[in-house]
Formats: sequence, C-alpha cells, structure tokens
Amino acid sequence: MLEQRVVQVNGSPYVRKYVSRDAAAREPWRYDRLVNEIRAGTRLAQVYGPRVPDELPWLVAYNIDAEEPFALLRAYHGYPVVDQVARFGPAEQRQFEVGLFRAVHLAACAEVVHGNLSLDHLRWDAGKVQIVDFESAARVGEPRRTGGGPVDARDDLWNAAAVLRRVVLGAVTGDPPPRAQDPERLRALLSPVFDQPVELRPRTADMLIRLRVDPDVRGTDPEAVLAAGRAAFDRVSAAKRAPRAAEPDVPRDRPRRMLRLFFGLFVLFFVLVVIGVISQ
Repeated sequence: MLEQRVVQVNGSPYVRKYVSRDAAAREPWRYDRLVNEIRAGTRLAQVYGPRVPDELPWLVAYNIDAEEPFALLRAYHGYPVVDQVARFGPAEQRQFEVGLFRAVHLAACAEVVHGNLSLDHLRWDAGKVQIVDFESAARVGEPRRTGGGPVDARDDLWNAAAVLRRVVLGAVTGDPPPRAQDPERLRALLSPVFDQPVELRPRTADMLIRLRVDPDVRGTDPEAVLAAGRAAFDRVSAAKRAPRAAEPDVPRDRPRRMLRLFFGLFVLFFVLVVIGVISQ
C-alpha cells in the first residue's frame, strides 16, 4: 500500500497518499499505484459531481509532478472494518452485506473496478461501508493486468463475496470453512458469483435486487458535458466534407473580350482628347 497520513487543511482532516523519495528508490512501482488511485478518484468525481457517495473515496487534489507526488482525499469514514466485525450481530451483518454490494455497485456504475477488494480496504461507519485504497483500480474495458480479456464491472464481485463469507462466518483471520457448510441463505446469495465465470456472474445491480435493495444510482454522465461541443464539431466537419456547389461556366474567351473592350474604350478616350487639343 502507498504511504499515507492524515493532514489538516483549513481545519478539516484529509488523507494524503504519497510516494516518498526513499520508497520510490526502493519500489518504483509505487508511482503506478498512485496513478491508479488518482485515475479512479478523478473518474468518480466526474460521474458523481461535487458530492461523491460516502461509500467511495473523494479525491480533492493531486500533484504527480511534485518531488513526492501525492493524492489528497477527504478523510475516510468511520474505522477499518477488520477491527469491528468480531462484534457484528445479525443486524450489523445485514447492514454490512447491503453496504458492501452497494459500494461495489456505485464504483461499477462509474466504470471503476477496485481490483484488490479485501477487508483491509473497507471502512465501517454507523452501518455504512466505504471502499478505500483504489491503488489497483482500472477502468471497465481496459486490458486486465493479470489474465486475458478486458476489465469487467463484475470483476470485484468474487472478492466481495469472499469478504462477506468471512464476516458472516466469523473467519476474519483464519481460513473460512468449505462452502458446503455455509448457511443456506448465504450459499444461495453467493453461489452465482463463485460458480460462474465473470461474464456469467450477476450484475452488481442484480446482487442488490437479490438483497431487496433499490439499485438505482443518481450520477452524472461526464460525456454529456461535452455533447454540445462535439455536435458543433461534427456539424463543421460535415460542412467541410460536403461537395461544393458547381461554379458557373465562364467562357474561356470572356477575359479576352473584356480586355479588348477596355482597350477600345481607352483608344476612343485618347482620340477624343487629341481632337480636343487640336481644335483649340
């Protein structure tokens, strides 16, 4: 994970994730992790506007040209889930499973895939889950870094299901028991995720529907902001590509006739002037 610390900016806490000179010298791959975090954060801000959902991190500033490049995010919500799940009762477990799949769905709606979802990257705040640390994130449609094919919005579902099993079964630190021993409800919920390849898994919205939660998400299409400019560009481009109107057919000898006419008028004017001078 990237180095990070909580800093105060105008009296408010923020998380500063950065690559120190010493860390970069030892592990230059940290720069890629920071770029992934920044790309994911800017995409989430584009889609959700000035108020990123609490289930996701909120990037407010970054600088990749600094001596120690950094990303600045609003302070995370609550506390690490891993420190609290041992105290979860049935009500908290229900809130956790809904919050977890809602957070994954919100990221997927922005075409962002976390890529390394685990208990270590989850926060818990009064019944709400927040996903943090998008250092391995990618955009939907990009080539997968491991394995073939493009990144799919459902790539995070397997890890989310594995996390939920650990929480429900109380196996946060050790290995969970075989899935055959899962409670029937848990097995019915997660089997379509575990037992299917990515392209056949339920959509993130389908998981919320299974939990009887409205999957509707209000976001902003970042491409819509550019629609008017693109339409104007297309109109101008089409006009340039359109065939020009045919020019009127001008007889080739017309310039010569005009020249002869002009020369004749000039001669006539000259003769009149000469006659006038002689007659004086």
